[in-house]
Amino acid sequence: MKRSAVLAIRHYHLDPANGRPDYWVWSLTPPEGLGAEFFEVRPATSGELTPLYELPARIAELRRTGADSAALEETVRACADWITRTGLRGIAHRLQVLAPVVVEFQLPDELRDLEMFPWELGLVDGLPLSLHQVVFVRGVRLHASRADEAPPPPHLRVLALFSLPRTKRPVDLGAHRTVLRAELLDLAAGGREGSVPMELRTRQFGVSRGTLSGMLREPGGWDVIHVVAHGLPGSLALEHADGTADEVGTRDLLRLLAPARGRTRLLFLSACWSGSRVADEDNGGTSGQDAALTSLAASVAERLGCAVVAMRFPVSTDFARAVAVRMYRYLLRLGHELPQALNNAVVDSVTDARLAERRTPLFGAATPMLFGAAARTLRLPGRPMTRGPLRGVPVRAVGGLPERPRSFVGRLREMTAASAALAPGSGLTGAVVHGPEGMGATTCASLLAHDHREAFDVILWHPRPTPREAAGRPGADPFEDLLTNLTVQMPGIGVPSPLPHWKELIDKSMRHRLRLLLVLDAADRAIGLDPRFADLIEQFAGADGPSRILLTSRSELPGVAAALPRMELRALDVRDLTQIIHTLPRLGALARSRRNRVLMDKVLRRTHGRPGLLMDAESNAGTVRELENWIREH
Repeated sequence: MKRSAVLAIRHYHLDPANGRPDYWVWSLTPPEGLGAEFFEVRPATSGELTPLYELPARIAELRRTGADSAALEETVRACADWITRTGLRGIAHRLQVLAPVVVEFQLPDELRDLEMFPWELGLVDGLPLSLHQVVFVRGVRLHASRADEAPPPPHLRVLALFSLPRTKRPVDLGAHRTVLRAELLDLAAGGREGSVPMELRTRQFGVSRGTLSGMLREPGGWDVIHVVAHGLPGSLALEHADGTADEVGTRDLLRLLAPARGRTRLLFLSACWSGSRVADEDNGGTSGQDAALTSLAASVAERLGCAVVAMRFPVSTDFARAVAVRMYRYLLRLGHELPQALNNAVVDSVTDARLAERRTPLFGAATPMLFGAAARTLRLPGRPMTRGPLRGVPVRAVGGLPERPRSFVGRLREMTAASAALAPGSGLTGAVVHGPEGMGATTCASLLAHDHREAFDVILWHPRPTPREAAGRPGADPFEDLLTNLTVQMPGIGVPSPLPHWKELIDKSMRHRLRLLLVLDAADRAIGLDPRFADLIEQFAGADGPSRILLTSRSELPGVAAALPRMELRALDVRDLTQIIHTLPRLGALARSRRNRVLMDKVLRRTHGRPGLLMDAESNAGTVRELENWIREH
């Protein structure tokens, strides 16, 4: 959007009884500054503004009581009617004529609450302004310095965090992470027009203050930070060391994000209420500038000098994911400026028949918000890029850790429990993830290892026994290979000769306070081949220190390390399997054609809820005929 306008208030009066405005004059400066237009607003009483001040609380109450979508939309529409009739008066029609246009607020500090009202709901021809390509940008006050200490890398660096603390009613963000990651990787694909060299880091479990701080202090910094989390007005829910929820308030979050100042260009807060107004007392009762901050997103935009996308109200994870994926597509592939990219994403999502927000178009249109002076004209990547894609960074020395799983959906209860067991303050020494063949225990362990890598000095992945090892290959000794790898990977312990007894090795690692994550894939098979694995597991699980052990198995390993919690993997439901299919290159391509619907139904039935069988179908889905052969064989 090249066109921009300024909506300001120069004259106003506050009701002495409650400090709210009972009179003001809008000044609308159209694009190119071609003379300001003035619109006087005189509510009958200052009480007319009460529904707008109380709209967030009313929305929260409706959601808490499980009100239907009609009640939600009716509440929002009442505010939209007042905004159209009184609050904006003729401005709504004027902005619709100017569209597409970015509208910047310039309001006195005493009227900053007005900036947070959902002016997007001004109705023209029955549609809100946001669906007429009118984008409001809030928090345009402080112009933070953009002077970088070092030039940014010649590729885009993107950090996506998905905070999943243990709660009574956790929200499964697996599909959100999988779809968003797949879209970003697709945007970074080389050899295609519009591809962007991108370094992408995602983390779904173990998002604590410490891990966030460590990631933000990496020398390269981050162009884009995308945070998906539970939220309340003025706070985000990260994770404590024991995996429980850590409510991080605005002040603490600003301190955590301080290293991103001058480097990060876009922060996407996909969290409920992240754009919602915060009362002054929520900012510690301070005076002056701190007391004037009106939302978590506004605070971040002003202090960091970056663009911020946030959510005014709670929305479904499907809607939040759809808006994010579409916005990045418009921003990175089609080269749109951020206001246009976000607006297009909102319009696409509000009118998407597959999303629940189609039934509440006003609510959906008013939820995404844009903050910060930098947001008005932001383009990404915005600097020369290197040739070819850079899809991620190599994991630091982690032995044979498999690549991060691309398609991971479901398993929320099991994964949050296992993640909490691996956390530094859990009081546990590890976990056992088990289930029948094909249930995805290895995939779960791989994702857990990747998401916890900042918590450990070394991650050592011991692979499942090969058929040759199971058959007793001469000279093969997997247990001795594991001990050798341990001595090689352990910093400060060295490589003794001859190899010490494994108990001595573990004791020495504990004395050195080595933070080691040892992952034994298919531990049941390893124990069946060599009983020493069972003894090592017992010793490791009973040791006191920061190290952890993670086991995968087809059984719950009865009689082995009873103190380790067990997470049993059961069959995935059809919805989860369908989400995985749409992230896979072969099956996903076939599933997008309606004529293959019966074929996909057969695949779902043949997998019996086992993601491993789905991956086997994917490897045999080069053509429809190949997939039909796989179906007949299963």
